[in-house]
Amino acid sequence: MHVLIVGAGPGGLTLAACLAQKGIRSTIIEKFPANRAAGYSIGLHLNGWGVMERLGLIDQFKARAMPLGPAHYRDVRGRKLFSYDYQVLADVAGGRILAILRQDVQSILADAVRETSQIRYSTTVSTIKEVAGGVDVTFDDGVSETFDIVVGADGYRSSVRRLAFGPHEEFLRPLGYRAAAWRIKLDRPLNASFVGMMDVDLQGGLYDIGDGTAATLFCWRDASLDRVEPAARLPMLKRHFGTWPDPVAFALDADIDWNLAFFDTISQIEMTSWSKGRIVLLGDSAWCLTFLSGQGTSTALAGAYVLAQELSTKGFSEAFEAYEARMRPVTTRMQAVSKKIGGQYVPGSQLGIRLQSWILPIMLSRPFAGLMSKRFMAPKIDLGR
Repeated sequence: MHVLIVGAGPGGLTLAACLAQKGIRSTIIEKFPANRAAGYSIGLHLNGWGVMERLGLIDQFKARAMPLGPAHYRDVRGRKLFSYDYQVLADVAGGRILAILRQDVQSILADAVRETSQIRYSTTVSTIKEVAGGVDVTFDDGVSETFDIVVGADGYRSSVRRLAFGPHEEFLRPLGYRAAAWRIKLDRPLNASFVGMMDVDLQGGLYDIGDGTAATLFCWRDASLDRVEPAARLPMLKRHFGTWPDPVAFALDADIDWNLAFFDTISQIEMTSWSKGRIVLLGDSAWCLTFLSGQGTSTALAGAYVLAQELSTKGFSEAFEAYEARMRPVTTRMQAVSKKIGGQYVPGSQLGIRLQSWILPIMLSRPFAGLMSKRFMAPKIDLGR
């Protein structure tokens, strides 16, 4: 069996590693050149942690993890709103939580599959056509090849989904927000794992990476699905956040390379089926939990493991059905969580901000953190043997 994986993000690379463990050959293509040094952080939680343990990579993840400590929130005048401690959440999870840069995740996984899978960077798919016994794929350089299976792991604006299933508009379900994230060099220590600011319909802040740099994350209410050109992105951010004090002001004055940053609408993907013939979708291409859930990457890693496991023991059609049956309950639940969290993450009123300032420190303290974890974290996915 020869599997084409479109997308060299965490999900696609994990799938290649899991397939290699099962003796299944894969080729990965990625539209960006080399390992794009995307400057934002992601979380590794229970399900992703379990997959990385099975791949023998968890120690490498721990070695590159960002520090976990206090998070401080302020209002737009710099006054304290509330604080909590990420380490409490890690303790509740038995230490099986970490934060890590996306580029480090991709680097670890790319190294892990380098000897077993071919990775073709700066490559995209032009056409996909299912034929007897396989899938004919034409790449942007005009070369055509036939694969037994094609996996779309190329994000929530997936080219595989568009070519094989239909236009994005049929599947994108906007939550009413936009987000932006990039990496900056700090001029002074943050003295916290996270320093954020909050106003009505707006939140922005910086995560300490631990090496003198920080990962930013900005989120604001915006119902539009239109893509914003790079030249218009910083002006849009400054319209929303331009009067805020440091550290937000400092972050907005940094040089931003939008090729290495994230800027897009926050949308989920809703599909009645993640597969069509010999073509199947994975991660954000299939469900997209959004960063609001905090579980997107870990769920994609678990999905990759489950898909590889099913393909190793079943024909493709039966394998796809089993993969979806195992993963859909979790993704459906976590999509619902994302919708609930959005209104809490970006409060729509001053009353909402005051309630957050009172409730969150209590719910994220040691006596109640376990309850919060059960309510908002993804349930454990049975990875089998």
